[in-house]
Amino acid sequence: MKLDLQSTFLLLDTDGDTIELPVTDDFWQQLMSGKPADPKIKLLAASEGRMVSAYEMTDDWDHWENHPAGDEVLVVLEGAMTLILEEGSEERLIELTAGKTAIVPRGVWHTAKVAMPTTLLAITPGQGSGHRPA
Repeated sequence: MKLDLQSTFLLLDTDGDTIELPVTDDFWQQLMSGKPADPKIKLLAASEGRMVSAYEMTDDWDHWENHPAGDEVLVVLEGAMTLILEEGSEERLIELTAGKTAIVPRGVWHTAKVAMPTTLLAITPGQGSGHRPA
């Protein structure tokens, strides 16, 4: 099977299943609402599994995010970015280039500055995730 991880995310469920999650126009709105109507998004919101996704980015993130259910793994496939972790009252900067990986600890707020067009692979524990404006 061949998939595009930018248009179809994957849920690696705790029972060993891999579930395809088509990324619709309202995917993020449903997921963050806490009351998704789509059954697959509802499954993702309730799952203790991990979401695998990919993003092409040209702009800095417009938000901070955190994932209280576990560590997030971020892999830069192409390009370069600076990952910013909020640790108490300080920020820690992690420079990432193609082939480099960062582990964002459970519950740590983070955002990113994009230095050049970048493709990012994310493995995210989605349950309970939060967003706030950058």
